[in-house]
Amino acid sequence: MSFLDSAMKRFTNAASRSVTCPICGNKSQQTASKVRQGQALLCPKCKSLFVVPR
Repeated sequence: MSFLDSAMKRFTNAASRSVTCPICGNKSQQTASKVRQGQALLCPKCKSLFVVPR
């Protein structure tokens, strides 16, 4: 793994947040900017749209 690959991996991990779907309870990684902006997120398991409460 090159230096650039490891730096990008650290950056993307820092920019993501673990969220839980209120319908099925599945935990997934979503971008922190979408969570902060209150955008609707798509659950990868049950495909429902939800917004993380503040």
